[in-house]
Amino acid sequence: MTDDPDDEALSWAGDEPDLVRPGRPVVAAPVEVAPAEPRSALTLLLLGVLGGVAVLETLGWLRGVLSVTLESTLEAGRGPLGTAAFGLNVLTRVVAVTAPLLWFALAAWRIRRPSRRAAWLVLGAVVLLPWPALLGLA
Repeated sequence: MTDDPDDEALSWAGDEPDLVRPGRPVVAAPVEVAPAEPRSALTLLLLGVLGGVAVLETLGWLRGVLSVTLESTLEAGRGPLGTAAFGLNVLTRVVAVTAPLLWFALAAWRIRRPSRRAAWLVLGAVVLLPWPALLGLA
């Protein structure tokens, strides 16, 4: 301790500072991690199949979007309305192509109950079918 009486007033008897020895790392207490949700083989199989369906749907939408040639995709129209129409056309094509993979990723990542997750994934697989490519319109 020091000889200064003011420094003695800041500590209690038996209150010794913990000294860290040089060369020894300070180890924190281990953090307990909650166990991950167990996934059954059926859940993993369903995720794999529906993930493959989402990739095939994305390819179908890409084929459909690239094969349709519209006047507004070649050049933007005149004025602000033509430019807005061109921008919306391009935006809807990008959304159409990316929608199946986004649906799959969000449903697989955010929905915790396996039965609810499977229902949303199957619904997405049906709703996001590339109808123009399947009906021969593209």
